[in-house]
Amino acid sequence: MNLRQLAYFRAVVEHGSLAAAADVLRVAQPNLSTAIKQLEAEWGVSLFERAGRGLAVTDTGKALYERSAELLSGASALDQEMRAIGRGFTARLRVGFTQMSTEIITAMVAQIHEEGAAVSFSLQQGEPQLLETMVELRQLDFAITHMPVANLGLGAEVLAPMTIVLLCREGDDRWPLHGEITPDALANVPLILLRRRSGGGIYERIMGAFASAGVSCSVVADCTDMTAIYPLVERNVGLGLLPVHALYKAHAGFSMHPVALLSSPERLVLIYPRGRRQLPAVRRAMDLCRTILRGSR
Repeated sequence: MNLRQLAYFRAVVEHGSLAAAADVLRVAQPNLSTAIKQLEAEWGVSLFERAGRGLAVTDTGKALYERSAELLSGASALDQEMRAIGRGFTARLRVGFTQMSTEIITAMVAQIHEEGAAVSFSLQQGEPQLLETMVELRQLDFAITHMPVANLGLGAEVLAPMTIVLLCREGDDRWPLHGEITPDALANVPLILLRRRSGGGIYERIMGAFASAGVSCSVVADCTDMTAIYPLVERNVGLGLLPVHALYKAHAGFSMHPVALLSSPERLVLIYPRGRRQLPAVRRAMDLCRTILRGSR
């Protein structure tokens, strides 16, 4: 077994056929077929079954896919780290973040760069569940995500509260310039909410808050990707109802209004692997994230 064989195997699984994988990898299809046969022969297993014109992954193939994805990810990270050291960097930090914490991470990276530290970065944006998994597998040094943290085995430190805001187009005069919007004012207003792919989060909290207030909540769309909410608001599909921290600024042409909805705020949280001795560069990056948020309050 070698990493190239595993990479070929993974590509076939992800693209569903030898032909499609060969096209993406820009290699000859017989090379892929040979690599798969060599793996099967070496272990005495069957990784694929014919399914029409494509291939169906066997249970053994599925197990190998999960393990090989982890191994290839680790090999890629190691390769990048060694190349960074070869270019004169003393450390490579792997940091995860959600869309709502982008400003914090970019400010931290910019500050470390200004300090002249010989550090390079691998930045991973993702949903909370993905980030928790990557931190647990030591694929990330730390991540900034949202409460709640489902994986109780991770270290977790609450960084800052977030405010619920109504995102609308600039010039929408239905909303007060000062003070908070009440749930009653949003009754039957078409709303667009963020929602996790799995597990509970802000979507469930908002829906529960409307129910507790006895107000009808009209959700016209929910999105896992915040970038999709802006064009929907711009096209008058509805108004966004989002959690934001103090550093967050609305895009040009949009405005935000605070909403008095949740009895306790949403919270940003820093997660990290327990029981792992952190490099000085990792500790510095985590401290900067804390400082940046404290300074924004």
